[in-house]
Amino acid sequence: MTISFNGDRLKEARRFRQMSIPQLADRVGVSKQMISKYEHNDAQPSAKTYQKIIFALGFPLKYFQQDDEFTYNELGTFYRSRLTSTQSEKKPSEMLKKYLAVLANFFENYVNFPVLRELELSENPAEAAKQLREKWELGDKPIKNMLHLLELHGFQVAAINSQSEKVDAFGSQTKVNGKNYYCILIDQDNNSFFRQQFSLAHELAHWVLHSEKVNPQELNPQEYREMEKEANIFASNFLLPSEAFCEDIKGYEDNLDAYLNLKSKWKVSAASMVYRSKSLGLVSSEQYLRLQKRMSSRGWRRSEPFDTVHPISKPTVMKQAFELLEQAGIIGENSLSDLLERKYKISLPNDILAEILGIPLEKLADNNRGNIVQMRRD
Repeated sequence: MTISFNGDRLKEARRFRQMSIPQLADRVGVSKQMISKYEHNDAQPSAKTYQKIIFALGFPLKYFQQDDEFTYNELGTFYRSRLTSTQSEKKPSEMLKKYLAVLANFFENYVNFPVLRELELSENPAEAAKQLREKWELGDKPIKNMLHLLELHGFQVAAINSQSEKVDAFGSQTKVNGKNYYCILIDQDNNSFFRQQFSLAHELAHWVLHSEKVNPQELNPQEYREMEKEANIFASNFLLPSEAFCEDIKGYEDNLDAYLNLKSKWKVSAASMVYRSKSLGLVSSEQYLRLQKRMSSRGWRRSEPFDTVHPISKPTVMKQAFELLEQAGIIGENSLSDLLERKYKISLPNDILAEILGIPLEKLADNNRGNIVQMRRD
């Protein structure tokens, strides 16, 4: 009897495990040409080879037996490190982004997520940052938690292991079954809280300035650098409003310890504040260079003082949605994996689901922020 097999799913699983065709071939005991044929649906593995593929990749049998029963589109991914990271480094993260959007689509059958509202903002990065602060009623106060702010405004965020030292964060406009989502994934290992703040503000900038207007994969290196520069300008202005920040640093612009003392207020790294002072004209090029040299001599390039004091933020929305479904008995007798298989014909390994949700599926971590999402009542 012939066992059904989806070659596209094999390619997706292999890339997620960061395994090359020759590596998988060696694990399974067939030629690399045969693995290529499997992936292009030009041949089907025997039952014995099938078992070896499942064991090598750690994906359930059903994952390879079905076709997607959902539509998925994405309009290009904005990587902070596109020019240095390789395609193989990005593939696992791309898969997590895809299934973050699918999980959001699934949960929305049962819960109400915050709505991500489209806004008309300036194309000028500094002006757009100011306008968004006004739209979101932030005034000129410090942003205590960028991740929580994004979740409150309808972004889907996941903290993942990108499996790459070159990827801090990335974001993309995605669409599942015709519904739009903006997914942001932040690396859980390469960030201090303060670095995370800037990375998330940078990804927010891409949504404001570039999403649905630019396909980053079509840009040449110079165009991509210019786009990244615009995102950095937005992030600096959004996190450190000019008047309020200038008032705090006035008279101490050339004092590195003064920037360090302001970390607890503005929730931004000293390096980012020094850069902001330079962009605002508060320090000259010579002063900026001296401050840079002082930071290097103190070893602040790798880690600044107080970086380990403030815990890194973790997403809460997906975890809350899962918890609500568990409390309602929707998840319990039927696992989340079973429900996704029934609705979308995808059977994902628990390690992928756990990573996207940010918690072990069998044991939910407590959170003390209160529920952002609530069960639907319609």
